[in-house]
Amino acid sequence: MGYTNAGKSSLLNRLADTSVLVEDALFATLDPTTRRTRTEDGRVYTLTDTVGFIRHLPTDLVEAFKSTLEETRQADLLLHVVDGSAEDPNAQVAAVHSVLSQIGAVEVPELIVVNKIDATAEDGLASLRHAYPEAVFVSAVTGEGVETLRAAIESRLPQPGVLVRALVPYARGDLLDKAHRSGKVISTESTADGTRLVARVHHGLAAELAPFEL
Repeated sequence: MGYTNAGKSSLLNRLADTSVLVEDALFATLDPTTRRTRTEDGRVYTLTDTVGFIRHLPTDLVEAFKSTLEETRQADLLLHVVDGSAEDPNAQVAAVHSVLSQIGAVEVPELIVVNKIDATAEDGLASLRHAYPEAVFVSAVTGEGVETLRAAIESRLPQPGVLVRALVPYARGDLLDKAHRSGKVISTESTADGTRLVARVHHGLAAELAPFEL
C-alpha cells in the first residue's frame, strides 16, 4: 500500500514474479490484486496490491474504496511503498498514515519501502535514510534492493507457533500439503507406515495432526 503512483504494482511484479498492470497514472489500480509466493524456508504467503492513497482523501471516496482498503486492515504486514523521487515524499507518507488512521489500520505492523531509488538524487536518498532508518530502499525497475526487501518481509511474517512431530498416514497427504503451505516444515522422512513429519504449524493444523503425533 502507499501513495498513488508510488510503484506498488511494479514492486508486486518483482516480488511475486508475476504481471500486474503497471501504468503511470493516478488510481491505475482500482481493485486489489493478490498473488501467492513463498518464503525461503517454504512458508506460503500472499501479497496484495491495493488502491493508491492521496492527500485529503474524501470520506465518500474512502467508502467507495472500502472493499480494497479492507485488505489493508486484515494484513499481517503493511509494505508502505514510498516514491523516493517524489517532490515531497514525507508529505506522501503523512497522507498515507492519515488514511490508515481513517480506516482503522494504524495498529498493523508497517515496513516502509522507499522505491524508485534509481531515479532519486543522492541527497534525497540521504534525507530519506535519516528520516526512516528502518526502511528498505529498492528499485522495482532495476531490481536493486528487492532481495533485501524479500528477506525483510520474511523476517516479519508470523511464525507458526506449535512444534509437532507426527507420523502421517499416506492416505492423509492433505495434511502434509497443509504443513508445507501454511507451516514451516523442518524435516520429512518416508517410512513403512507413513511420513514422519517435524514441523511448526498453526494451532488449527496442530489439532488435525494430533491423532498422529509421536
